[in-house]
Amino acid sequence: MKLYKRDYKTLTNEEYADWQSLREQEVVRQLDNSSVEIRRSLFCKYPKAARHFTSLFPNNYLDIIELKDEVRLNKLVDKFLSLLNDSNVSERRLLNFINQESAYFIIGSILSKYFTFGHHDAFLFPEFPLGTTYKVDYLLIGNSSDGWNFVFVELESPNKNITIADGELGLAFRKGLNQISNWDAWLDANFPTLREVFEKYKNQSELLPSEFTMLDKSRIYYVVIAGRRNDFSDKTYRKRRKRSRNAAELILHYDNVLDTARNVIGRDTY
Repeated sequence: MKLYKRDYKTLTNEEYADWQSLREQEVVRQLDNSSVEIRRSLFCKYPKAARHFTSLFPNNYLDIIELKDEVRLNKLVDKFLSLLNDSNVSERRLLNFINQESAYFIIGSILSKYFTFGHHDAFLFPEFPLGTTYKVDYLLIGNSSDGWNFVFVELESPNKNITIADGELGLAFRKGLNQISNWDAWLDANFPTLREVFEKYKNQSELLPSEFTMLDKSRIYYVVIAGRRNDFSDKTYRKRRKRSRNAAELILHYDNVLDTARNVIGRDTY
């Protein structure tokens, strides 16, 4: 479930030295007769490895500095759009593209428009297991001043059985919604057992926050992505608004995701 080939739980001697040098430069002054230091953050100047190393889940961290690599990220969105325009593309090919191209910001970008967390820290776990019963396409975890929240994401077909003639949800969305209903029931019964998974990937110098060990359904959200913009009618959008008001469920089409991916490029945070 780690995102990167490199193990960011460790630093090279050079990376550690560079990080410590910047840490020393962060000290503005020390209060008289006290060990308390006034600091200014130089996080954006840390070596990439150090930014990961200091996070809660070093190998699943969505690095905000990479959002400034506008040329590369726009090229990835262009490639993703080309895939979507292939009438034979499947959700598996889309998932494989994101994972193989390290285009994780595409999934992470949905935090920026549809949720109020993730701007402090954001993490992504691909193919996250719920015991031995289910596997979530992506688990997004976002932090804000209100604490940690969890978004379970299901990718469905971009081009088959999306909606029916009157705008009602078709088989692709119904399948995805049934899947998240199963996840929700599993979490109700088993959420504390996920602690072992989170501990495995956690920064060992950090304590696991309580949100990761005790179920709080107000922090659990679900997203199903299927179809394209032209599959949605006014009735479909009304159903989406009603569902998001009455439950922690969001249905999106892939053009929504393309829009958020474009919009997050160049930003300072998710």
